[in-house]
Amino acid sequence: MGNEPWIVDAEQTVTLATVTGFSGLLFIGDPHVAAYPPGHRTDDYRSAVLGKLAHCLREARERRLLPVILGDLFHVPRDNPNGLLVKLMELFRPTSPWVLVGNHDKYEARLTQDVSLAVLRAAQVLVLLDRAGPVAWLQLDNTRVLLGASPDWTPIPSAVQANEVDKVVWITHHNVRFPDYEAGRIALREIPGVDLVVNGHIHTPKPPQRRGQTLWVNPGSLTRITRSAVTRNLRPAVALWTPRHEEPVRLEVPHAPFDDIFPSLDTPLNPEGEVLDASRFIQGLENLALRKTTEGVGLKAFLEANLDPSDPVTPIIWTLYEEVIGRVNKA
Repeated sequence: MGNEPWIVDAEQTVTLATVTGFSGLLFIGDPHVAAYPPGHRTDDYRSAVLGKLAHCLREARERRLLPVILGDLFHVPRDNPNGLLVKLMELFRPTSPWVLVGNHDKYEARLTQDVSLAVLRAAQVLVLLDRAGPVAWLQLDNTRVLLGASPDWTPIPSAVQANEVDKVVWITHHNVRFPDYEAGRIALREIPGVDLVVNGHIHTPKPPQRRGQTLWVNPGSLTRITRSAVTRNLRPAVALWTPRHEEPVRLEVPHAPFDDIFPSLDTPLNPEGEVLDASRFIQGLENLALRKTTEGVGLKAFLEANLDPSDPVTPIIWTLYEEVIGRVNKA
């Protein structure tokens, strides 16, 4: 590995390593690894997400691609079971994927030493991209590529200047304003000197968008979290890019049918008119507690489906819910 200088925004020069041995990059959208099913998933989610990652890393090895995870490796930032972390260590050790920091990977918006991502970094089974800026020179066969990164809540450069480089690729984990994405805050724009931006964070795949020299791509999440009509039509995929490709190529990842992992959209979570007695209500709460859905999605939906707004006890239950979720978020 050699060392080369780079310049970003014509202000800062550092030394970067040169990485060889790859023909291209395999971009893997937010995996959201978890030991328990998030949201309304009803399957063995842990096995499903680990199986998808294993498939992606196998594809990367066979095709000589550098695997790059676009953020949110984990669904919750910490307190993931040791057994799950060991499985990831075993899975990652042969390939050492490069992992961008996403919002779900951080605790209280910070990457602290007690988050699960820090454990994997300490185990030296991945390359963690936790700072904004150029990351490395990649010698992809005969093409010299500068790879840069903007983790969650870090700036995306206004321009990049690099000497003796054929392509510049930047990875981000941001609310980019792709078409049909109302939550987008960051406008699509040309970044002089950057040929390709590959974004994580947005779970729904978006069509590539070109702005001048810069092509913006959002391959979507590796896993499906939410139960919706949009999710039902999604087919999880990753994005393969080599210097000879005008834009990344979509590679579909093996996945189960929507109705095998979510309750059917044609069936309400609680059939209309069905009365839920106290014992079943408590049993439902116990099941949710066992699942440890720390983001509270399952519990909130359960309460919305089963509480009677006219019951004087309902406001008390909602107050307790807010208190519990507040404590979980601060834990």
